Amino acid sequence: MSVEFNFEIRDKDIGARIGRLEINRKRLETPILIPVYNPNKPLIPVKDLKRKFNAKILMVNSYIILRNEELRKEVLDLGIHRYLDFKGLIATDSGSYQLMNYGNVSTTNKEIIEFQEKIGSEVGAFLDIPSLPDVYKSRAIEQLELTLKRSWEARDASFVVNAGIQGSTYLDLRKIAAKKIGKNFKLCAIGGIVRLMEEYRFSDLVDIIATVKKNLPMNRVVHAFGLGHPIAFSLAAALGCDLFDSAAYALYAQDLRYMTENGTKRLDNLEYLPCSCPICSKYGIELKELPEKEKIRNLAMHNLYVTLEELNRVKQAIKEGNLWELLSIRARSHPGLLSGLERLKKYGRWLSELDPITKKSSFYYSGNESRYRTEVINARKRLKRVSSMNRVEIPPFGKVPAEILDVYPFGSFRAPENLIKEEPCFSVRDIERVKGIMEYQFGPGASEFIEKNFRIKKSRRTRRIRWIYKGKELIASVRASDHLIIPKRYLADKLKKKFEYPRLRVVVDDDAVPFISDGKSVFAKFVTDIDPELRANDEVLVVDKEDNLLTIGTLILSPTEVKDFDRGVAVRVR
Repeated sequence: MSVEFNFEIRDKDIGARIGRLEINRKRLETPILIPVYNPNKPLIPVKDLKRKFNAKILMVNSYIILRNEELRKEVLDLGIHRYLDFKGLIATDSGSYQLMNYGNVSTTNKEIIEFQEKIGSEVGAFLDIPSLPDVYKSRAIEQLELTLKRSWEARDASFVVNAGIQGSTYLDLRKIAAKKIGKNFKLCAIGGIVRLMEEYRFSDLVDIIATVKKNLPMNRVVHAFGLGHPIAFSLAAALGCDLFDSAAYALYAQDLRYMTENGTKRLDNLEYLPCSCPICSKYGIELKELPEKEKIRNLAMHNLYVTLEELNRVKQAIKEGNLWELLSIRARSHPGLLSGLERLKKYGRWLSELDPITKKSSFYYSGNESRYRTEVINARKRLKRVSSMNRVEIPPFGKVPAEILDVYPFGSFRAPENLIKEEPCFSVRDIERVKGIMEYQFGPGASEFIEKNFRIKKSRRTRRIRWIYKGKELIASVRASDHLIIPKRYLADKLKKKFEYPRLRVVVDDDAVPFISDGKSVFAKFVTDIDPELRANDEVLVVDKEDNLLTIGTLILSPTEVKDFDRGVAVRVR
């Protein structure tokens, strides 16, 4: 049975992405939280999950249903959607959690796959074998081999397979698992990571997620299995996780634990509730005095409100391009998180290839970790392109040519006073500024196209360079947001002649040429080649296979993503 599954990226920051996921014509925006609903312990009714929390997808453990004879019969008769009275997407787990906790389950891989098909699961799982952190490697290898064998048995399932990637804390095993699972499945779940989060081992968590992501095609949707506490969302999203599921909101409530975006507190120890969600606003500290059952139910609702709020905060940070700032704030809540943030340095080069070259927000220096941000890595690499006698020391970038001080991220850099040195008074002519930007943006030698007789026009309001003319012909404009240059046809032709193939280029196949020539955007599936040194938000030359210039546009995805995706816009054409 063919299952409809489509995914495309809409916004990016670091390795994070806001995406549009479509399964069987039901659309989700990622990153998204999947609330776990336990039909044996329904703390929050499905009607409230729909009405109060706007849930678009739920997760149910199919093994729990299978083992309850009365419940199994009812769900088989009605189907999982009618039983839950839920029209959104329903994902089911296979019993792997029970297998991890109790060491055994009373079902087989084939049986649980077929049961999920019978009840109408749209997203399901095979019975993968979770390996606990630091288990003996020989044991982890055995469990991984069995997991991979079981994944093969699920390849023809009638649902989207949420394919578990295991391997404990052994990165070589995670790499093997990612390559094999990623080859056969579009939805890949990083399993066996809950214990790491509970033990605040965020450095290990970063290693595992990064290893898996680096060895998956970029168009795979990645589910952080069991990662449902808001404290970890920004870190996991920055590495490229798209789906999170949460049973924690209910489990913590049953233990009378009160979730916040910075950690978890015992409800009995609180004198004030640091939250203004509907539950905390209604009850205040009197929440502690409610009857036990009512207290647990309302605490579960609070926990879910906080969880969803943090995920929305992460998405807004991705949209604005300031996810690093949110990461820095969250890392201060626990030393383990700060260690996890510092571990990102190990993967800085890889993440910098995914990160847009320019952002909407300012660059805030928020601590020592700002020195190895992806923006810094990209900027330092491009600074080598620019020759200048006048340089200004800007930590953490180093010596920056005075000609490009208006360009992102230097023009929007904000740091504590003790890090900012008094700026030397350089007298830089406007034409030299344009030349410097050309070299920084396009490469050494690009400045030779800007001659003395070129005319520069500034904004009346900001007095910053906005337009560049050759005679009466407008050859480029300057983006107000980041001061990068947008070439027009004359300058684009010069750049193409100067820089050899494939520099600055996005190459499209013949089928796309008529549409692009008509002003349509370039879709990823039509791209046959791309300059690997480009970054998202760069201005690019769109050419055909014979290297004829078709148009100029803004690159939306990273080169790696363009190669792996067959959906979504790769270049937005003006």
